Amino acid sequence: MGGDTRIVKQPNWFFQLLGQIGLYRRSAGFFLIIGLALLGGGVFLQSSALRAEDPVLPADPRLQSDSLLLYTLTKDGSLIFGKTKQSPEVFSTETTYRYRLQVVNRPTEFTSEIAVAVWLPESGTEETIGHRFINNGGALSTSSELIESQVIYFTALDVGTESQLAIEFEIPKNFIQRSALFALQERASELPSALWTSVSIALPALTILLLLVLAVARSRRVSPLKEEVTAPPSRLAPALVGILLRGRLTSRELAATLLDLARRGHLAIHHYSVDDYRFRRLESQEKLEDFEKVLLEQIFGPSANRASSDEVSFSLAQEVFSKRVSQSFILAYRKINALGFFYTNPLRLHRRYQYAGIFLFLLGVVGFFSNLFVFTAIPSLLFFWIGMIFSAMFVTHFAKSLPSRTVFGDRELAKWLAFGRYLSSKAPANFASHSQEKYLSYLPYAIIFGVEVEWTQSFYELPFIQPNWYVAANIATIDQFANKVFPLFGYLSHILASSSQPAAR
Repeated sequence: MGGDTRIVKQPNWFFQLLGQIGLYRRSAGFFLIIGLALLGGGVFLQSSALRAEDPVLPADPRLQSDSLLLYTLTKDGSLIFGKTKQSPEVFSTETTYRYRLQVVNRPTEFTSEIAVAVWLPESGTEETIGHRFINNGGALSTSSELIESQVIYFTALDVGTESQLAIEFEIPKNFIQRSALFALQERASELPSALWTSVSIALPALTILLLLVLAVARSRRVSPLKEEVTAPPSRLAPALVGILLRGRLTSRELAATLLDLARRGHLAIHHYSVDDYRFRRLESQEKLEDFEKVLLEQIFGPSANRASSDEVSFSLAQEVFSKRVSQSFILAYRKINALGFFYTNPLRLHRRYQYAGIFLFLLGVVGFFSNLFVFTAIPSLLFFWIGMIFSAMFVTHFAKSLPSRTVFGDRELAKWLAFGRYLSSKAPANFASHSQEKYLSYLPYAIIFGVEVEWTQSFYELPFIQPNWYVAANIATIDQFANKVFPLFGYLSHILASSSQPAAR
């Protein structure tokens, strides 16, 4: 193909996975920016805490040793070692906070003496400050004392390789400025770890259960009519039949719509090679539905009448949230709702649950990063936020299957299911009663029901003439036609579907 040909790379598996739950490159980038902002904010808050004023230690020679392990308890209740925020256990009573932190855990070599100091934010006395060095028996002896009212000094002698030592100190509550955040962290830390693990598992499980119950309540099983239906029971467009069947638009509805538009004289397709398709819009007397008109405008624009497949794909890939394709979807949903087949506009229901899913997803992301930098003493809480993120994905994904049909909608669907049963019949077509025009007319509906292969096989023994709207070499039989045209419409429908706004799907 001549001219400036632009090659379009298909989205990788990561963006395809995001697309399945309603997130595309632009929305995924939005969440990524939020995550990075939270990460940066957490790092800033942490670094601000670590830049707290250095402690002024008493002039005691024991505190001047280079081997001293010095911990600083800040006014906001954080315990800092060097430039690292620690995660001690914090226990609360009516009047005190008790901190416990393991400082030695099976060292690699014997040590004759280990000294640890904790600088307190306020001065106290032996009556108001409690302290002890907890020894599991791996050290010969341990001791602790208060030096000049503001430093607790811990020592352990002859520390062996099996030693596990923890410092513990208790201070009055007025030593700490008890902010709302600190109080929340305190309450959360008092809950058992098993609770957070159980909740993290139960949250997505309960979400799935509720969605399944809701789906069962909203969808009644519809059986096809017992009598045979050998023609479309009404003049519904293929895309509208798809919404009636599934409650949503998928790539099958788009493929069927494109094929139906070509058959009705609105499109001409020239197939030159495996990856070279050219399209030409034709003038036809066939009336277009509103959503079909908008769809054609998206492909060709208001005035263009010819485009290569690369140009069509490139323009849609550049405009990931294609407003026109989304508008086409909206018009199709509005049309099916106006016919009285659903209690609630399926698109409105999709949006309701999609927004709820996005809110839960954002809340889970915010909570996860907050847990990393604020609630560091409760690592088990991370599982809760991960469970919430998975719950959000379940809500967004399964919301597509929740629209509820009216009784009138069920009756209409029963007729179409009977017609779908006819299309899936593998009985060979009779030349006297079946024409090629009937095959092409019903083929879009066969795509909707997923039986295009069965419908095509019924005509294998009959002669086939290449339709005038599809120009390609080496097409003499119906299976050659199907092998070329099916991949084309599947590819285009995938590109168009992935270019729509998530809220319009």
